[in-house]
Amino acid sequence: MKFDSPSQERDSTTQMSAVSEGGGEASADRMAVHVVWEIGLLLLGGGVLFALSRSTAGPFADGGWSAFGAALAPAIMLACAMSVSLRVGAVNLAVGPIALLSAWLFVDASGSGSAMALAFGLGAAAFTGIVLATLTAWLRAPGWAASGAVGGAIGLWAGTQGDPGAFSLSELPTTGVLAALAGAAGISLFLGLVGAFAGVRSRLAPIRDTPVGERHGRGGLVFLGLLVSSSLAGAAGVVAAWTSVPDAGAAGLPDPILLTVLALGAALLGGTSLVGRRGGVCGTVFAALLVLALMWLAEARGWGFDPSWIALSAIVAGFLVTRLVEAMNQVDENEAASTSRAGSVDDLREDDPRDTGSYERYDDDLADLGSGGESWSTSTGGIRTNTTGGIPKQPADPFGASGAFDDLRDGYGNRFDNDRRYGR
Repeated sequence: MKFDSPSQERDSTTQMSAVSEGGGEASADRMAVHVVWEIGLLLLGGGVLFALSRSTAGPFADGGWSAFGAALAPAIMLACAMSVSLRVGAVNLAVGPIALLSAWLFVDASGSGSAMALAFGLGAAAFTGIVLATLTAWLRAPGWAASGAVGGAIGLWAGTQGDPGAFSLSELPTTGVLAALAGAAGISLFLGLVGAFAGVRSRLAPIRDTPVGERHGRGGLVFLGLLVSSSLAGAAGVVAAWTSVPDAGAAGLPDPILLTVLALGAALLGGTSLVGRRGGVCGTVFAALLVLALMWLAEARGWGFDPSWIALSAIVAGFLVTRLVEAMNQVDENEAASTSRAGSVDDLREDDPRDTGSYERYDDDLADLGSGGESWSTSTGGIRTNTTGGIPKQPADPFGASGAFDDLRDGYGNRFDNDRRYGR
Protein backbone atom coordinates (compact mmCIF):
# COMPACT_ATOMS: atom_id res chain seq x y z
CA MET A 1 0.00 0.00 0.00
CA LYS A 2 1.36 3.36 -1.01
CA PHE A 3 0.63 6.58 0.78
CA ASP A 4 1.27 10.06 -0.47
CA SER A 5 3.96 11.71 1.59
CA PRO A 6 3.02 15.11 2.92
CA SER A 7 4.79 18.00 1.30
CA GLN A 8 5.21 21.58 2.34
CA GLU A 9 3.42 22.81 -0.75
CA ARG A 10 0.41 20.59 -0.15
CA ASP A 11 0.19 21.54 3.52
CA SER A 12 0.40 25.23 2.79
CA THR A 13 -2.22 24.95 0.08
CA THR A 14 -4.56 23.04 2.37
CA GLN A 15 -4.06 25.60 5.12
CA MET A 16 -4.70 28.50 2.78
CA SER A 17 -7.86 26.85 1.47
CA ALA A 18 -9.12 26.24 4.99
CA VAL A 19 -8.41 29.81 5.98
CA SER A 20 -10.11 31.20 2.91
CA GLU A 21 -13.19 29.08 3.50
CA GLY A 22 -13.34 29.76 7.23
CA GLY A 23 -12.50 33.44 7.10
CA GLY A 24 -14.44 34.37 4.02
CA GLU A 25 -18.07 35.16 3.52
CA ALA A 26 -19.24 31.65 4.38
CA SER A 27 -18.13 32.08 7.99
CA ALA A 28 -20.20 35.27 8.22
CA ASP A 29 -23.48 33.33 7.98
CA ARG A 30 -25.13 33.75 11.35
CA MET A 31 -28.03 31.41 12.06
CA ALA A 32 -29.10 33.42 15.11
CA VAL A 33 -31.06 35.88 12.98
CA HIS A 34 -32.96 32.97 11.39
CA VAL A 35 -33.69 31.38 14.75
CA VAL A 36 -35.10 34.61 16.19
CA TRP A 37 -37.16 35.28 13.07
CA GLU A 38 -38.55 31.73 12.96
CA ILE A 39 -39.61 31.94 16.61
CA GLY A 40 -41.50 35.13 15.74
CA LEU A 41 -43.17 33.41 12.77
CA LEU A 42 -44.23 30.51 14.98
CA LEU A 43 -45.81 32.84 17.51
CA LEU A 44 -47.62 34.82 14.82
CA GLY A 45 -48.83 31.69 13.08
CA GLY A 46 -50.11 30.25 16.36
CA GLY A 47 -52.03 33.43 17.09
CA VAL A 48 -53.64 33.50 13.65
CA LEU A 49 -54.57 29.82 13.91
CA PHE A 50 -56.21 30.47 17.27
CA ALA A 51 -58.25 33.30 15.78
CA LEU A 52 -59.11 31.12 12.78
CA SER A 53 -60.36 28.30 14.99
CA ARG A 54 -62.81 30.74 16.61
CA SER A 55 -64.38 31.64 13.25
CA THR A 56 -67.97 30.63 12.59
CA ALA A 57 -67.82 31.07 8.82
CA GLY A 58 -65.40 30.45 6.00
CA PRO A 59 -63.49 27.37 4.84
CA PHE A 60 -62.19 26.45 8.29
CA ALA A 61 -65.69 26.38 9.76
CA ASP A 62 -66.82 24.12 6.90
CA GLY A 63 -63.92 21.67 6.77
CA GLY A 64 -62.08 22.06 10.07
CA TRP A 65 -58.49 20.98 10.64
CA SER A 66 -58.56 18.26 7.98
CA ALA A 67 -59.44 20.77 5.27
CA PHE A 68 -56.78 23.17 6.52
CA GLY A 69 -54.18 20.38 6.50
CA ALA A 70 -55.19 19.39 2.97
CA ALA A 71 -54.57 22.97 1.80
CA LEU A 72 -51.42 23.42 3.89
CA ALA A 73 -49.58 20.37 2.50
CA PRO A 74 -49.34 21.63 -1.12
CA ALA A 75 -48.60 25.15 0.15
CA ILE A 76 -45.58 23.89 2.08
CA MET A 77 -44.41 21.83 -0.91
CA LEU A 78 -44.62 24.84 -3.21
CA ALA A 79 -42.86 27.11 -0.71
CA CYS A 80 -40.12 24.51 -0.27
CA ALA A 81 -39.78 24.19 -4.05
CA MET A 82 -39.35 27.95 -4.35
CA SER A 83 -36.86 28.04 -1.46
CA VAL A 84 -34.65 25.37 -3.04
CA SER A 85 -34.50 27.29 -6.31
CA LEU A 86 -33.66 30.50 -4.44
CA ARG A 87 -30.85 28.81 -2.53
CA VAL A 88 -29.14 27.75 -5.77
CA GLY A 89 -29.54 31.22 -7.25
CA ALA A 90 -32.13 30.32 -9.92
CA VAL A 91 -35.62 31.37 -8.84
CA ASN A 92 -38.23 28.99 -10.24
CA LEU A 93 -41.24 31.09 -11.19
CA ALA A 94 -42.79 28.08 -12.91
CA VAL A 95 -43.74 26.23 -9.70
CA GLY A 96 -47.41 27.16 -10.19
CA PRO A 97 -47.60 26.12 -13.87
CA ILE A 98 -45.73 22.88 -13.11
CA ALA A 99 -48.25 22.12 -10.34
CA LEU A 100 -51.05 22.78 -12.83
CA LEU A 101 -49.46 20.45 -15.41
CA SER A 102 -49.03 17.64 -12.89
CA ALA A 103 -52.58 18.06 -11.57
CA TRP A 104 -54.03 18.05 -15.10
CA LEU A 105 -52.22 14.87 -16.11
CA PHE A 106 -52.98 13.22 -12.76
CA VAL A 107 -56.69 13.87 -13.13
CA ASP A 108 -56.73 12.86 -16.78
CA ALA A 109 -54.95 9.54 -16.10
CA SER A 110 -56.94 8.74 -12.95
CA GLY A 111 -59.10 6.29 -14.90
CA SER A 112 -56.07 4.01 -15.27
CA GLY A 113 -55.50 3.72 -11.53
CA SER A 114 -53.65 5.67 -8.90
CA ALA A 115 -50.21 4.26 -9.81
CA MET A 116 -50.53 5.27 -13.45
CA ALA A 117 -51.94 8.66 -12.49
CA LEU A 118 -49.05 9.31 -10.11
CA ALA A 119 -46.56 8.23 -12.75
CA PHE A 120 -48.01 10.67 -15.29
CA GLY A 121 -48.26 13.57 -12.86
CA LEU A 122 -44.85 13.22 -11.19
CA GLY A 123 -43.12 12.13 -14.38
CA ALA A 124 -44.27 15.26 -16.21
CA ALA A 125 -42.95 17.42 -13.36
CA ALA A 126 -39.57 15.66 -13.40
CA PHE A 127 -39.28 16.03 -17.19
CA THR A 128 -40.14 19.73 -16.96
CA GLY A 129 -37.52 20.08 -14.23
CA ILE A 130 -34.87 18.52 -16.48
CA VAL A 131 -35.74 20.95 -19.28
CA LEU A 132 -35.66 23.93 -16.91
CA ALA A 133 -32.41 22.80 -15.27
CA THR A 134 -30.78 22.31 -18.67
CA LEU A 135 -31.71 25.82 -19.75
CA THR A 136 -30.38 27.30 -16.53
CA ALA A 137 -27.30 25.15 -15.81
CA TRP A 138 -26.09 24.38 -19.34
CA LEU A 139 -27.13 27.47 -21.31
CA ARG A 140 -26.62 29.61 -18.17
CA ALA A 141 -29.90 31.45 -18.69
CA PRO A 142 -31.21 33.39 -15.67
CA GLY A 143 -33.60 31.37 -13.58
CA TRP A 144 -36.42 33.86 -13.82
CA ALA A 145 -36.17 33.97 -17.63
CA ALA A 146 -35.95 30.19 -18.11
CA SER A 147 -38.75 29.47 -15.63
CA GLY A 148 -40.86 32.22 -17.17
CA ALA A 149 -40.49 30.64 -20.59
CA VAL A 150 -41.32 27.18 -19.25
CA GLY A 151 -44.31 28.50 -17.30
CA GLY A 152 -45.56 30.38 -20.33
CA ALA A 153 -45.28 27.25 -22.47
CA ILE A 154 -47.27 25.25 -19.91
CA GLY A 155 -49.91 27.97 -19.78
CA LEU A 156 -50.29 27.96 -23.56
CA TRP A 157 -50.55 24.18 -23.58
CA ALA A 158 -53.18 24.13 -20.84
CA GLY A 159 -55.20 26.78 -22.67
CA THR A 160 -55.40 24.67 -25.82
CA GLN A 161 -56.10 21.34 -24.10
CA GLY A 162 -59.19 22.37 -22.19
CA ASP A 163 -60.40 20.31 -19.24
CA PRO A 164 -59.01 16.86 -18.46
CA GLY A 165 -61.08 13.73 -18.20
CA ALA A 166 -63.32 12.90 -15.27
CA PHE A 167 -61.56 12.22 -12.00
CA SER A 168 -62.05 8.55 -11.18
CA LEU A 169 -60.24 8.17 -7.87
CA SER A 170 -61.71 8.56 -4.44
CA GLU A 171 -60.81 11.45 -2.20
CA LEU A 172 -57.54 11.15 -0.34
CA PRO A 173 -58.43 9.97 3.18
CA THR A 174 -57.52 11.84 6.32
CA THR A 175 -54.57 9.55 6.99
CA GLY A 176 -53.28 10.27 3.51
CA VAL A 177 -53.65 14.00 4.08
CA LEU A 178 -51.73 13.78 7.34
CA ALA A 179 -49.03 11.70 5.64
CA ALA A 180 -48.74 14.27 2.85
CA LEU A 181 -48.55 17.11 5.38
CA ALA A 182 -45.93 15.32 7.48
CA GLY A 183 -43.93 14.47 4.37
CA ALA A 184 -44.03 18.06 3.11
CA ALA A 185 -42.93 19.45 6.47
CA GLY A 186 -40.26 16.76 6.84
CA ILE A 187 -38.78 17.45 3.42
CA SER A 188 -38.71 21.17 4.10
CA LEU A 189 -37.00 20.70 7.47
CA PHE A 190 -34.51 18.22 6.05
CA LEU A 191 -33.51 20.52 3.20
CA GLY A 192 -33.27 23.40 5.66
CA LEU A 193 -30.92 21.42 7.89
CA VAL A 194 -28.78 20.44 4.91
CA GLY A 195 -28.59 24.05 3.82
CA ALA A 196 -27.54 25.12 7.32
CA PHE A 197 -24.17 23.34 7.09
CA ALA A 198 -21.24 25.68 6.46
CA GLY A 199 -19.81 23.33 3.83
CA VAL A 200 -23.00 23.46 1.77
CA ARG A 201 -23.17 27.24 2.04
CA SER A 202 -19.54 27.60 1.00
CA ARG A 203 -20.21 25.47 -2.08
CA LEU A 204 -23.15 27.70 -2.96
CA ALA A 205 -21.07 30.87 -2.52
CA PRO A 206 -19.63 30.92 -6.11
CA ILE A 207 -23.17 30.86 -7.53
CA ARG A 208 -24.03 33.91 -5.49
CA ASP A 209 -20.83 35.82 -6.26
CA THR A 210 -20.63 35.07 -10.00
CA PRO A 211 -22.50 37.40 -12.39
CA VAL A 212 -25.36 35.85 -14.33
CA GLY A 213 -24.22 34.20 -17.53
CA GLU A 214 -20.66 33.48 -16.41
CA ARG A 215 -19.25 30.12 -15.39
CA HIS A 216 -19.20 29.47 -11.66
CA GLY A 217 -18.36 25.77 -11.56
CA ARG A 218 -21.52 24.78 -9.67
CA GLY A 219 -23.73 23.79 -12.59
CA GLY A 220 -24.42 20.39 -11.05
CA LEU A 221 -25.86 21.96 -7.91
CA VAL A 222 -28.06 24.28 -9.96
CA PHE A 223 -29.28 21.34 -12.05
CA LEU A 224 -30.07 19.26 -8.95
CA GLY A 225 -31.74 22.16 -7.17
CA LEU A 226 -34.10 22.94 -10.06
CA LEU A 227 -34.90 19.27 -10.54
CA VAL A 228 -35.87 18.95 -6.86
CA SER A 229 -37.82 22.20 -7.06
CA SER A 230 -39.85 21.08 -10.07
CA SER A 231 -40.51 17.65 -8.57
CA LEU A 232 -41.83 19.21 -5.37
CA ALA A 233 -44.06 21.52 -7.39
CA GLY A 234 -45.45 18.54 -9.27
CA ALA A 235 -46.12 16.70 -6.01
CA ALA A 236 -47.95 19.78 -4.71
CA GLY A 237 -50.17 19.79 -7.79
CA VAL A 238 -51.00 16.10 -7.35
CA VAL A 239 -51.89 16.55 -3.67
CA ALA A 240 -53.98 19.64 -4.44
CA ALA A 241 -55.97 17.74 -7.06
CA TRP A 242 -56.34 14.60 -4.97
CA THR A 243 -57.59 16.38 -1.86
CA SER A 244 -60.25 18.38 -3.71
CA VAL A 245 -62.68 15.86 -5.17
CA PRO A 246 -64.41 17.40 -8.19
CA ASP A 247 -68.17 17.74 -8.19
CA ALA A 248 -70.15 16.23 -11.08
CA GLY A 249 -66.99 15.11 -12.84
CA ALA A 250 -65.46 18.56 -13.18
CA ALA A 251 -61.71 18.68 -12.57
CA GLY A 252 -60.48 20.66 -9.58
CA LEU A 253 -57.31 22.32 -10.95
CA PRO A 254 -55.20 24.82 -8.98
CA ASP A 255 -54.62 28.42 -10.01
CA PRO A 256 -51.00 28.59 -11.28
CA ILE A 257 -50.53 32.32 -10.73
CA LEU A 258 -51.87 32.24 -7.17
CA LEU A 259 -49.72 29.22 -6.35
CA THR A 260 -46.58 30.96 -7.63
CA VAL A 261 -47.31 34.13 -5.67
CA LEU A 262 -48.08 32.12 -2.53
CA ALA A 263 -44.90 30.05 -2.88
CA LEU A 264 -42.65 33.06 -3.44
CA GLY A 265 -44.21 35.01 -0.58
CA ALA A 266 -43.88 32.12 1.89
CA ALA A 267 -40.30 31.37 0.86
CA LEU A 268 -39.12 34.96 1.25
CA LEU A 269 -41.10 35.55 4.42
CA GLY A 270 -39.59 32.38 5.87
CA GLY A 271 -36.09 33.84 5.68
CA THR A 272 -34.73 32.54 2.38
CA SER A 273 -32.60 35.24 0.83
CA LEU A 274 -33.58 36.52 -2.58
CA VAL A 275 -29.87 36.92 -3.37
CA GLY A 276 -29.25 33.20 -2.85
CA ARG A 277 -27.50 30.70 -0.55
CA ARG A 278 -28.81 31.94 2.79
CA GLY A 279 -31.89 30.57 4.52
CA GLY A 280 -33.27 29.14 7.71
CA VAL A 281 -34.53 25.72 8.77
CA CYS A 282 -38.17 25.92 9.87
CA GLY A 283 -39.02 29.33 8.44
CA THR A 284 -40.56 28.03 5.20
CA VAL A 285 -43.05 25.81 7.06
CA PHE A 286 -43.99 28.53 9.55
CA ALA A 287 -44.36 31.18 6.84
CA ALA A 288 -46.57 28.95 4.66
CA LEU A 289 -48.77 28.24 7.68
CA LEU A 290 -48.99 31.96 8.54
CA VAL A 291 -49.84 33.11 5.00
CA LEU A 292 -52.46 30.41 4.43
CA ALA A 293 -54.04 31.00 7.84
CA LEU A 294 -54.24 34.74 7.15
CA MET A 295 -55.91 34.10 3.79
CA TRP A 296 -58.50 31.81 5.38
CA LEU A 297 -59.04 34.27 8.24
CA ALA A 298 -59.64 37.12 5.78
CA GLU A 299 -62.24 35.03 4.00
CA ALA A 300 -63.87 33.97 7.26
CA ARG A 301 -64.06 37.51 8.65
CA GLY A 302 -65.28 38.95 5.37
CA TRP A 303 -62.53 41.51 4.97
CA GLY A 304 -63.15 43.86 2.10
CA PHE A 305 -60.41 42.64 -0.26
CA ASP A 306 -59.38 39.53 -2.10
CA PRO A 307 -57.34 37.18 0.15
CA SER A 308 -54.86 36.76 -2.71
CA TRP A 309 -53.50 40.18 -1.83
CA ILE A 310 -52.17 38.69 1.40
CA ALA A 311 -49.90 36.38 -0.61
CA LEU A 312 -48.69 39.35 -2.64
CA SER A 313 -48.08 41.34 0.54
CA ALA A 314 -45.99 38.43 1.82
CA ILE A 315 -43.63 38.96 -1.13
CA VAL A 316 -43.17 42.63 -0.23
CA ALA A 317 -42.59 41.69 3.41
CA GLY A 318 -40.14 39.06 2.16
CA PHE A 319 -38.07 41.79 0.53
CA LEU A 320 -37.66 43.40 3.94
CA VAL A 321 -36.76 40.04 5.50
CA THR A 322 -34.12 39.51 2.82
CA ARG A 323 -32.66 42.91 3.58
CA LEU A 324 -32.60 42.00 7.28
CA VAL A 325 -30.88 38.67 6.64
CA GLU A 326 -28.27 40.26 4.40
CA ALA A 327 -27.63 43.14 6.80
CA MET A 328 -27.15 40.79 9.76
CA ASN A 329 -24.63 38.73 7.79
CA GLN A 330 -22.32 41.52 6.66
CA VAL A 331 -18.62 40.68 7.00
CA ASP A 332 -16.52 42.84 9.30
CA GLU A 333 -13.57 43.87 7.15
CA ASN A 334 -11.09 44.04 10.05
CA GLU A 335 -12.21 40.69 11.41
CA ALA A 336 -12.11 39.07 7.99
CA ALA A 337 -8.62 40.45 7.31
CA SER A 338 -7.23 39.25 10.64
CA THR A 339 -8.85 35.83 10.20
CA SER A 340 -7.62 35.37 6.66
CA ARG A 341 -4.04 36.21 7.78
CA ALA A 342 -4.13 33.92 10.80
CA GLY A 343 -1.00 31.80 11.06
CA SER A 344 0.98 33.90 8.59
CA VAL A 345 4.71 34.20 9.18
CA ASP A 346 4.60 37.76 7.86
CA ASP A 347 2.39 38.76 10.79
CA LEU A 348 4.96 37.38 13.24
CA ARG A 349 7.72 39.22 11.45
CA GLU A 350 5.75 42.47 11.41
CA ASP A 351 4.78 42.17 15.09
CA ASP A 352 8.35 41.35 16.28
CA PRO A 353 9.51 44.39 18.29
CA ARG A 354 13.19 43.53 17.94
CA ASP A 355 15.35 45.19 15.33
CA THR A 356 16.46 42.20 13.31
CA GLY A 357 18.35 44.38 10.86
CA SER A 358 21.15 45.03 13.39
CA TYR A 359 22.08 41.34 13.32
CA GLU A 360 22.69 41.18 9.61
CA ARG A 361 26.30 42.39 10.07
CA TYR A 362 26.99 39.59 12.54
CA ASP A 363 25.56 37.00 10.19
CA ASP A 364 27.96 38.08 7.47
CA ASP A 365 30.91 38.13 9.86
CA LEU A 366 30.16 34.67 11.19
CA ALA A 367 29.90 33.34 7.68
CA ASP A 368 33.33 34.78 6.83
CA LEU A 369 34.81 33.40 10.04
CA GLY A 370 33.53 29.89 9.36
CA SER A 371 34.90 29.89 5.82
CA GLY A 372 38.29 31.31 6.89
CA GLY A 373 38.08 33.99 4.26
CA GLU A 374 37.89 37.76 4.64
CA SER A 375 38.76 39.56 7.81
CA TRP A 376 36.20 39.31 10.59
CA SER A 377 35.26 42.48 12.37
CA THR A 378 33.02 43.07 15.27
CA SER A 379 32.23 45.96 17.52
CA THR A 380 31.69 45.71 21.27
CA GLY A 381 31.61 48.80 23.41
CA GLY A 382 33.48 50.82 20.80
CA ILE A 383 36.38 48.28 20.52
CA ARG A 384 36.97 46.71 17.12
CA THR A 385 39.19 43.70 16.59
CA ASN A 386 40.50 42.48 13.28
CA THR A 387 41.36 38.96 12.22
CA THR A 388 43.15 37.56 9.28
CA GLY A 389 42.47 34.01 8.25
CA GLY A 390 39.85 33.58 10.93
CA ILE A 391 42.27 34.22 13.95
CA PRO A 392 41.50 37.30 16.08
CA LYS A 393 44.37 39.77 16.59
CA GLN A 394 44.37 42.38 19.34
CA PRO A 395 45.49 45.85 18.22
CA ALA A 396 48.69 47.34 19.67
CA ASP A 397 47.04 50.17 21.54
CA PRO A 398 43.35 49.72 22.09
CA PHE A 399 43.09 53.07 23.92
CA GLY A 400 45.15 55.11 21.56
CA ALA A 401 42.38 55.95 19.24
CA SER A 402 40.20 57.60 21.85
CA GLY A 403 42.79 59.09 24.27
CA ALA A 404 40.36 58.63 27.11
CA PHE A 405 42.94 56.90 29.35
CA ASP A 406 46.02 59.03 28.54
CA ASP A 407 46.08 60.49 32.07
CA LEU A 408 46.03 57.11 33.68
CA ARG A 409 48.75 55.87 31.41
CA ASP A 410 51.03 58.84 32.02
CA GLY A 411 50.54 58.92 35.80
CA TYR A 412 50.67 55.29 36.70
CA GLY A 413 52.67 53.98 33.83
CA ASN A 414 55.78 56.05 34.71
CA ARG A 415 55.39 55.12 38.35
CA PHE A 416 55.40 51.44 37.60
CA ASP A 417 58.47 51.83 35.41
CA ASN A 418 60.36 53.68 38.15
CA ASP A 419 59.44 51.09 40.71
CA ARG A 420 60.81 48.34 38.54
CA ARG A 421 63.91 50.39 37.84
CA TYR A 422 64.76 50.94 41.52
CA GLY A 423 63.73 47.54 42.70
CA ARG A 424 60.81 48.75 44.74
